[in-house]
Amino acid sequence: MTTPQNPYQTPQDGQAPQNPYAAPNATVPPQGYPGQPGPNQGVPPQGYAAPQATGYATPPAPKSAKRGGGFGKKLLIRLGVVVLLFAAWFVYDQVTGAPDTAKVGDCVQNSGTDANPDVHVIGCSNSAATFKVLKVIDGSDYHQCTAVPGYEAAYTETGGDSSDLVLCLGANK
Repeated sequence: MTTPQNPYQTPQDGQAPQNPYAAPNATVPPQGYPGQPGPNQGVPPQGYAAPQATGYATPPAPKSAKRGGGFGKKLLIRLGVVVLLFAAWFVYDQVTGAPDTAKVGDCVQNSGTDANPDVHVIGCSNSAATFKVLKVIDGSDYHQCTAVPGYEAAYTETGGDSSDLVLCLGANK
């Protein structure tokens, strides 16, 4: 009885081993284990320094899902934006001299016409300040101004950003 030949062993005659899964009479080149260098590979010739070993880049750590903190932070940011917008609107209103910022004793200028007024609060020393605010009334009943001493004109603002108001105006002397 004869011992079967190991198909993966190099035959004694120096030929390459046969691949049992390949076509008949096909040869398989000598191979090492996957990921391992072959004979004399990776060894520098004598007199040369060995190459630096390079590692693999470490992948970034996955972002952990925030629980509860993300929503609260977004809410605070949105609330902050709303507060800043309101503050900007308030400052703009004060700087531009919007009529709803007028108080008793302030002076106003009408840059428009009597039919289409464009009233702004300005300093009383300004030569364009033709009227002084005598009374501020919440609402739209300008008839209440007739009882105010020195009354000459009334400015009514309705449907604006704030509630309706009436400015009872007298001459700026």
